[in-house]
Amino acid sequence: MSRSLAWVRREIAHESSRLLYGNDAWRKNNRGQQRLLDRHRSQPAVELGREGRELAQRVQDLGYAVLDPGYRPGLIEEIRTGYEKVIVDDTAAVDMGGRIKDVVRYVVDPLERVPAMRELLTPSVLAGLDAFYGGRWRVQHVRMWRIKHLPEQEREFHHYGNLWHCDQHPTSTLKFFVQISEGVTAEGGAFRLHSIPNTRRIMRRGYLGQGWVKGPARAMLDDPALVVPFDAPAGYGAFCNTTRCLHRAGNPPEGTTRGMVQFTFLPAEEPNRTGDPFHGLQPDANVAEGKVA
Repeated sequence: MSRSLAWVRREIAHESSRLLYGNDAWRKNNRGQQRLLDRHRSQPAVELGREGRELAQRVQDLGYAVLDPGYRPGLIEEIRTGYEKVIVDDTAAVDMGGRIKDVVRYVVDPLERVPAMRELLTPSVLAGLDAFYGGRWRVQHVRMWRIKHLPEQEREFHHYGNLWHCDQHPTSTLKFFVQISEGVTAEGGAFRLHSIPNTRRIMRRGYLGQGWVKGPARAMLDDPALVVPFDAPAGYGAFCNTTRCLHRAGNPPEGTTRGMVQFTFLPAEEPNRTGDPFHGLQPDANVAEGKVA
């Protein structure tokens, strides 16, 4: 099959999913992953509390949920201190920008370098995960990064997820973002997203792919009445299904940067009985010198 024919078939498949499901994921992905989650939830492997169920239901319906995980005093400051140390260390972090290499920088194996990050999965976070996955889930990877200001002439190019997009993950993938920078605002560098219902509307009204938007979808993408900015104070967390929710990174004001921590979760066949959600986790192979975020 020629490369051009493969591209056409892929785009037809993506467009079919946009019309049917309101996201960029393949039809098999949407159907199969939802059936998997339904099976896990029908016979949960752990006891589920009311708050966890309510949190999981918000994520299922809207695609996101912002919460105060209840971190101990000083935890975020401790993590931010570790972040500020390792992010400038060339032996601990790598530039992963495309057109501008240092516009985004990732920490290699952040859980090892900033071990206090383990405390970010508090009982309320774990309860939401258990309810969403029926108690059967695993950590795929943990990431910590910094983004810089993008000058105006660079904002139409992909650098670090700065263009509206849906991720190409299984639709059962959840990400948990933790705000570690102080003073993040909606007008500044806040991560931003659209709910699942609004993502569906945008996908069906002219969204044709990252950087390729026509018709009513163009105005809807940046409509402040629709966009949900993650502008909560440092120490707040946000679950987001980035496959089903359109989202993009914000652009920090000139002269500033924004840091972020992200945990990515997938369904598992069996519950983790070790008491350590990071048991067996290996360093993220996709964070490495020469790769692009």
